[in-house]
Amino acid sequence: MNLLRLLQQQQQQQQTLLLQQQLLQQRQQQQSPVQDQQQQQLQLQILQQHLLQQQQPQPAKISPVTGTSPLPLPSPTPSIPPNTPTSQATFNTLHYQMLAYNLLSKNFSGQSSASTPSSSNPVSDVPLIKPADDYRSSEEIKTLAEKLVDAVYRQARDYKALNALKYKDTCTRVTPMDLLSQQRSHAHASRQQSLLLPTNAPAGLDPHTVLIERERRIENRVKDRILELESIQDENENPLLDRLSEQYEETIKTVSPQRLQSIIQLKALHLRDKQMRLREEIVKGMEEANKLATSVDRAAYRKIMKQTLKEAKMTEKLERQQRMDREKREKQRHLDYLQTVCNQGRDLIAWHKVHQAKLGKLGKAVLQFHAHVDREEQRRTDRLSKERIRALRNDDEEAYMKLIDEAKDTRLTLLLRQTGAYLESLTRAVVDQQNDPIHMQTGEDSIAPEVEDESEEIMLTDKFGNKIDYFRMAHRIQESVSQPSILVGGTLKDYQLKGLQWMVSLYNNRLNGILADEMGLGKTIQTISLITYLIEKKNQNGPYLIIVPLSTLTNWSLEFEKWAPSITKIVYKGVPEVRKEIQKRQIRHRDFQVLLTTFDYIIKDRPALSKIKWLHMIIDEGHRMKNTNSKLTSVLRQYYSSRYRLILTGTPLQNNLPELWALLNFILPKIFNSVKSFEEWFNTPFSNQGVQDKVELNEEEQLLIIKRLHKVLRPFLLRRLKKDVEAELPDKVERVIKCKLSALQTRLYSQMKKHGMLFTGVSGETGRTSIKGLNNTIMQLRKICNHPFVFEEVERAINPYKLSNELLYRTSGKFELLDRILPKLKATNHRVLIFFQMTQIMDIMEDFCIYRGYRHLRLDGSTKSDDRSRLLEVFNAVDSPYFVFLLSTRAGGLGLNLQTADTVIIFDSDWNPHQDLQAQDRAHRIGQTKEVRIFRLITENSIEENILARAQYKLDIDGKVIQAGKFDHRSTEEDREAFLRSLLEDKTDDQEEGGNEENDDFDDEELNLMLKRSDQEYAVFAKIDLERQRSEAEEWRRRYNDDRNKPERLMQDWELPDIYRYEHVVPHDTLDDSAMLGRGQRSKEAIRYDDGMTEGQWLRTIEKEAAEAEIALGKRENRTAHKSKKRSRIG
Repeated sequence: MNLLRLLQQQQQQQQTLLLQQQLLQQRQQQQSPVQDQQQQQLQLQILQQHLLQQQQPQPAKISPVTGTSPLPLPSPTPSIPPNTPTSQATFNTLHYQMLAYNLLSKNFSGQSSASTPSSSNPVSDVPLIKPADDYRSSEEIKTLAEKLVDAVYRQARDYKALNALKYKDTCTRVTPMDLLSQQRSHAHASRQQSLLLPTNAPAGLDPHTVLIERERRIENRVKDRILELESIQDENENPLLDRLSEQYEETIKTVSPQRLQSIIQLKALHLRDKQMRLREEIVKGMEEANKLATSVDRAAYRKIMKQTLKEAKMTEKLERQQRMDREKREKQRHLDYLQTVCNQGRDLIAWHKVHQAKLGKLGKAVLQFHAHVDREEQRRTDRLSKERIRALRNDDEEAYMKLIDEAKDTRLTLLLRQTGAYLESLTRAVVDQQNDPIHMQTGEDSIAPEVEDESEEIMLTDKFGNKIDYFRMAHRIQESVSQPSILVGGTLKDYQLKGLQWMVSLYNNRLNGILADEMGLGKTIQTISLITYLIEKKNQNGPYLIIVPLSTLTNWSLEFEKWAPSITKIVYKGVPEVRKEIQKRQIRHRDFQVLLTTFDYIIKDRPALSKIKWLHMIIDEGHRMKNTNSKLTSVLRQYYSSRYRLILTGTPLQNNLPELWALLNFILPKIFNSVKSFEEWFNTPFSNQGVQDKVELNEEEQLLIIKRLHKVLRPFLLRRLKKDVEAELPDKVERVIKCKLSALQTRLYSQMKKHGMLFTGVSGETGRTSIKGLNNTIMQLRKICNHPFVFEEVERAINPYKLSNELLYRTSGKFELLDRILPKLKATNHRVLIFFQMTQIMDIMEDFCIYRGYRHLRLDGSTKSDDRSRLLEVFNAVDSPYFVFLLSTRAGGLGLNLQTADTVIIFDSDWNPHQDLQAQDRAHRIGQTKEVRIFRLITENSIEENILARAQYKLDIDGKVIQAGKFDHRSTEEDREAFLRSLLEDKTDDQEEGGNEENDDFDDEELNLMLKRSDQEYAVFAKIDLERQRSEAEEWRRRYNDDRNKPERLMQDWELPDIYRYEHVVPHDTLDDSAMLGRGQRSKEAIRYDDGMTEGQWLRTIEKEAAEAEIALGKRENRTAHKSKKRSRIG
């Protein structure tokens, strides 16, 4: 029976355990769904152990709470039959356990707030629930239930009171529950509580915070009490605060005992702070008194221990051993550390090497990849560029535009679009020029449609509906021409007939132009043929105004007499009286067809000449019109009227594009009306000189811009070269010969370059060095390079008596070279033209020619017009005895025919290279039968090299703009393209070859190879060299009786006077403030840019210039005669 009862109890206990486990799992899932699974399993295990412990009999022990023994264990009870139903007490017990668990999970504890911390039991005040036995009475179960309900009731009541206090509005007081900011888990609150307690238990209170809160609450209560007592009034309705200062005897007499107690309490509260400070001081003093005074003499409290000698030795030995061990350990530790550092360093170096090798391989691979991509892209770009250039060369504009669109080259598209827009604007301007009012005044019909609105697009088409291009628009009317019958001087050549046809086309299309044939191709004859053609075929009898330089006026007159003697012409020149007579007799009655005059007379006699309405104005050497602001240009533009204008020039572009525009603006003012736009479109390929931040153009862009420029110029410019039209014309070979400086030139050049002045000698009066200050340093350096005797002081120091001897060539490198060249040319029957920039050098050259016995002629700016013609006739005579012709580059390089000479020597180069070209063509022109040699003398390492480089740059522009354009109306597009491409190529190889040819020092053999025109001449030159060396050695032996110490041909340092051999320091007192400090700030004064003369005064001044020139010429002739007389007297 007992066994059955026990089994039944076990079955009930298991059911209860399963039910509690299910309830616990549900509650845990509701309260903390994220709780750790392991913790849940642990709680279940603890609950199972707790229930099993309740089933096992336990020994009696003292309760930790009540101090009494727990409830007695139930004795064995009789067994219960298995089919007996569960009693009501068991269900009640289970019900109360579940109720207690739910309350505890909601933060209800089974003990009061003042109880000790909870133990491992769920509720400490409630006894453990034992299994129900049959012998246990229902009163015991009821007592247990009542205790549990009572504990739960008390806990709920306390919880309600605390919640009410928590939400109570308190101003100054804070309860401990208010300090609980948030609930925390049980694990953080107390690790000693049972795992059966809820995880959301409150955290424990901070004692320090509770103490501070308690002190604050006491302070607030004290303050409230003080305020309350101070507000109490006595019997006289006075506040007690006013009676605090009274004495005790006075107070007890006037107040009641109740008010007296209040006053006493108020005074006590006022003394509270003082009492607290007093008590703190007393406590502090007591603490100080109780301390042991160890800081006074610590040695008094030290116990002295005596140490034996043996102990000292053992201690010392032990300390030594410990010290050695410690040092050994530290040393070993240091070595280990160093070894670790070294190992780390080696590992780091090895890693970096490997990493660097990887990076190097990667970098090389990236570079190779990009190089491959670049090569492929460059091949593609080059291929497209070649195709575009091929289309551009073939003038296939449609294909070129298509290739540009494919290449997406915005720069080329922009260039093409802009230049195309400019060409369209020029096309409109051509129409306006053809319909000029000057032509309409003569009653001629319009040859081109008028444009009323310039903004409208012009679409000029031919009879087939095709768009007319720019050139065809300018030359719409074509006419075949032949040589006029009144042109009787000879037969025109083919290229001259084409030039005539081009000029007639300009006349028919009411346009003007520039005839820019190379010098020597007969521009004069072609102009005369135009005049005769217009007179004969067009019945245009003039008047024709031909403006020429003074030096070519006679040549023009002779050409008219030779080719067109039937034309009535007037040579308008002479003194004012002669010109006035011509005006009265011929000009006023219009008894002429052609008027020949000079630039000066156009300005001087403007009132008389500008009254005539000229049919055609022809300007020879028209490059003088390159300055739009010059007097000549402004006078012709403002006062002279002509229906047609023609400019003749051999050098249409001398320095830059604006000069070319000036010529075009003069002949076609409506077409070329803006130099800014003209220069913006076409000056880009040539603007790479002296510009830091320049936009580099590639070859295709330069080619495109230059071809567009050629397209603009071609209708109005005709230029042919001698090598293209005259195949039988002999060649022209130009060589640059570099000359060395003599010792005297070197010293003078250094002084001028360093100090800007020359040291000319020592003054006998003061004993100081004489200084010659000079302006325009570049000009002075050029003089020194030519000859030092240009300076009178230098000649006086070197050649005091001004004798004509070997010093003339020994002091100058150029003269020394000429002294070797001229005898060879004279011996081989060559005739020489020598061009100079300075008349002073020409004077010295005359002395040299007289010294060497060369018969010569001279022509410069002071030579009269009649004398010019006579000198030309004398030199060009068949058996002329004159070997050398000395000419000024500016005066002798225009309109002279000196083809009897076959050698031209440019003694010093001009800044304008076209001046030198004009000078060269005096000999290399039609009629020349010999090969022409041009020798340009350049002093090495001097300013002349810079001048030559600048001149070469200007020639490069002319080559790209004019020569590459092939404005001969005969060359094909391929010829022009090939020539232009050769100019755009790099000139490095040519310069290197030229540098090899132009050696710094020419010996006799190299000079002979340069001069010779045949092998026979070379043998003659070698013989002349030997003869010259022998004669110089004999002369030196005869003078100084010395065969060994013969000096060089150029003067050496040891031969110079002392003033030139030593370095001089410029004394400060010889310089003014402006030389030492500079001129300073420019004075800001009012400046008048006019000459202050009236028109009449200016004309009279111009007339006086001729007379002054004649006076100067007379003085020069007298000086020359005086020198000749002196030399003959000395000889």
